[in-house]
Amino acid sequence: MKMWVRPAVAAAMLVGTAASLPAFAEDISLTMWGQGDCPPDSCMGQALVDGFEAVNPSIKITLVQQPVDGYFTNLLAQSVIGRGPDIASMWAGTYMDQFKTYMVDLHKYIPDDIIKSVNGINYFSDGYDSTKAVYAAPQTAQWYIGYYNKKVFADAGISKVPTTWDELSADAKILKDKGYTPILQGAVDGGAQFASWEDWSYVATAAPLSEWGDFISGSKPYSDPRFVAQLDKWHQLYTDGYFNKDAFNYPGVIPDLVAGKAGMYLGGGSWQANDLLKAMGDTVGVIVPPYSDTPQKGIISFAGGGYAVMNYSKNVDAAGKFAAFVLSDDGQKIVAKFDAPVRAGFPTSNPLLNEMATISGAAGTNVYPMFDNFTQGPVTDALNRNIAQVLVGQVSSKDALAAMDAAVASLPPEQKQPISFGAK
Repeated sequence: MKMWVRPAVAAAMLVGTAASLPAFAEDISLTMWGQGDCPPDSCMGQALVDGFEAVNPSIKITLVQQPVDGYFTNLLAQSVIGRGPDIASMWAGTYMDQFKTYMVDLHKYIPDDIIKSVNGINYFSDGYDSTKAVYAAPQTAQWYIGYYNKKVFADAGISKVPTTWDELSADAKILKDKGYTPILQGAVDGGAQFASWEDWSYVATAAPLSEWGDFISGSKPYSDPRFVAQLDKWHQLYTDGYFNKDAFNYPGVIPDLVAGKAGMYLGGGSWQANDLLKAMGDTVGVIVPPYSDTPQKGIISFAGGGYAVMNYSKNVDAAGKFAAFVLSDDGQKIVAKFDAPVRAGFPTSNPLLNEMATISGAAGTNVYPMFDNFTQGPVTDALNRNIAQVLVGQVSSKDALAAMDAAVASLPPEQKQPISFGAK
């Protein structure tokens, strides 16, 4: 995940929020943990801290960036002994579950009308219901999404993006015949292989959202015929020569898309939008992976992390004030300088992100969360290891799904509790 551009911002709290929170007569120092790199000129976390401190001069926040690898293990170890940060970067879903006993319910600090307006806040809440305890203030909206090169499409005579498996195959053939790589895949984020969860989440839209919790809890098998069929069609694209042959670990995906050597990259995310826009300008377009027999109506959208207030903090109210600031109008204006805010009405300067938000809010769109935020660790490992191999023909669809079922079967009962994502 990327962090963005640091503006010099002076922001004001929402009047209703500020009035409901205590005033602080003496200086208070807080520590906030972030994840990964946060360069001075492109750090949204620091920009939020700067904006908050500008209107709360008695509260000082020190932002400490922690390594992504091992972040949650470290946070849990420090939380157990009450020595973690006052404010912690938090991910939703199963990442958050182990911290519920250490996080403060933010209802005390964030007005109900703001909570109701926040996209994805339910996944940071107890039982995925924001009328219950809210454990973190989401910072950005994110999407699993694809990108395409408009110039390449135009040269191939393709006037619109595909919306079904059949249209994807037909367009891929045209692109291949014109000498382009139709679809790119590879080790985009520097890993040993490509990450499978973006593609898998769209494969899984063959089942309605109301069934997703059944697969995750093990009450329905991943070896569902609908998923087998989806993966078989995905692999067929590779067999037909519509992916690059070294799709499993190719490092040149983004450079090839930028250079106009290929038509599409379907396994991406919104965190790549700023870099792609900078490199490609109006040549880059957004495409929802059309992994569907009928026109794709599903899109994967989720809150890309949030800020939790830890209950062992000696200054819980001051930390809660920061959480409220993140979701205030002025906090969202800061977020919009970097990425897509979680409240409507705060457009970014990036048309790609605005298009993703428009698609998500369109009538008839089914918004799904990021599947891998809810899978248990062993299942996530089985998913990533095996589904990637399905594409390149090293593992069959049935065997990959059976490996996921085996991982579920190995879990203790407490990790297979029912999950409800709501209606279709």
